[in-house]
Amino acid sequence: MDDDRVWDVLVVGAGPAGAVAAAALAERGLLVALLEKDLQPKGKPGEVLTPNAIPILSHLGLLDLIEANGNLACPLACIDRAWSMARPNREHFLRHPGGRAWVIDRIALEQLLVGRAMRAGVRVFPGHHVRGLSRRNRYWSVQSSSRNGLASLRAAFVVDASGPTSTLARRLGAKRKRLFRLLAVHVQSAPDTERQSEPASLTVEATAVGWWYAVCGPRQTLTCALFTGDPARARSDAARSALLAAIDHTNSLPRWTKELVRSGHVQSVDASPSFLDHPTGEGWLAIGDAAASFDPIASQGLANALASAVDGAEAIGRHLLGDCVAMEAFAVRTAETWHHSVRQLFSIYQAAAHRWPTPFWQAHLPLAARTRLRM
Repeated sequence: MDDDRVWDVLVVGAGPAGAVAAAALAERGLLVALLEKDLQPKGKPGEVLTPNAIPILSHLGLLDLIEANGNLACPLACIDRAWSMARPNREHFLRHPGGRAWVIDRIALEQLLVGRAMRAGVRVFPGHHVRGLSRRNRYWSVQSSSRNGLASLRAAFVVDASGPTSTLARRLGAKRKRLFRLLAVHVQSAPDTERQSEPASLTVEATAVGWWYAVCGPRQTLTCALFTGDPARARSDAARSALLAAIDHTNSLPRWTKELVRSGHVQSVDASPSFLDHPTGEGWLAIGDAAASFDPIASQGLANALASAVDGAEAIGRHLLGDCVAMEAFAVRTAETWHHSVRQLFSIYQAAAHRWPTPFWQAHLPLAARTRLRM
């Protein structure tokens, strides 16, 4: 590692937001390093891009790649929602501006974006865990550990793209504020190109204990998930049996869902909508999920991560050129985007709570309503 080099910008986290921001900054002529704790990208099951993602995909030159590469994405024609009523309502994306949506292979997308960043001149350091950081004489020193031991990188500016853990921002005093607890218990199959092709639709169903989705993605990879507020259902030792019990109370999920729950790979993650109380500070900025994460029902997370990365890179570029308000303006836009998404949750949760007056929905509805009224 080039310990003596001073980077213009150091980005922590090589997910979509981090890779896009790093590439955009390198294309401005800046010397950029990209740290990633994992040696290989980890999948995020059932990732979806809806028509609201088309502008940012077009801006990044990804639209044609997504439409042409069946291993990266497959078209999504519609959503079947069994939400306020037992009978599902089908919503076709052709009726939306842009008229297109996709199920994304998250690993393939991250590999594509990191490759673009490297071609733009970004130096990538995989397998590096941040252990500490300090600032002196306007330069950051970021300590990391890897299989090769301890190392230190120096940079004029640091970017937190570490996801909802907000690895850098929380070390610098920012606090993560959660709207409510939401846990996702995912099940995913291995790719199977010989499996009979499933309809290109996403199924979403509300139940008494939370809500489900099920979708068939690239290379015929099947995914389903239960979103719930009950930690007992998400415990690794009990997740599969909890899913099997809960799935018996669904009516609209695809036929393959139960067998997938029996045999697929189960993974539990925190999916709570949350945000940083301040996503910027002296010499640093947070982007993507590190700045704000969205309720998955909004289908906004990945599109926002890409847009936040572009916006953040622009703010950093302006800041380094002496723009005194670029960072604060980015923080304001980030907060406005998150609060706008939360305002949309109220009617969604209200519809489900009317059908299911259970603890899960009754606990979440007042929180969404209070946030909506404060805006």
